[in-house]
Amino acid sequence: MSCKIHAESYDSIIERNWPDGFKKTHQRKDIFILLFCSEEPMSAAEIYDQLNSGDPKEKYAFSTVYRNLLAFEKAGIVTKTVLSTEAEAVYELKKSSHKHYAICTVCHRKIPIKTCPLHDISKFVESSLNGFEITGHQLEILGICNECQKKK
Repeated sequence: MSCKIHAESYDSIIERNWPDGFKKTHQRKDIFILLFCSEEPMSAAEIYDQLNSGDPKEKYAFSTVYRNLLAFEKAGIVTKTVLSTEAEAVYELKKSSHKHYAICTVCHRKIPIKTCPLHDISKFVESSLNGFEITGHQLEILGICNECQKKK
């Protein structure tokens, strides 16, 4: 698993971010660190592939990855999103705010949009539709990233 942090820092990252009462297994810790290090959301298959790309003695079953992602979602650790460009859901660690993405239709890179462009629209919709309470929203912008444009 490649990450921009030193291996000895993994435990301190887990200690600072792990919810009280949520069971710590080595599989859950490995999935957590992988999501912590990822710059974009990952599918269960991508997580499975990454986890199994290292030590051949340390193999993970796909069902183990999927069950732990469901447990993470239920515990509020990850956000599960179904993007229109993906065949399956993607997961990322839940941060203080939600994210939206610009998605390259060539390389499928997911580029986070820094601020929520729907904030004002959400307020307008709630005030316009008497009694309507927005519980969430999702925005995807499709296009071609700079790297893929340069390859044309």
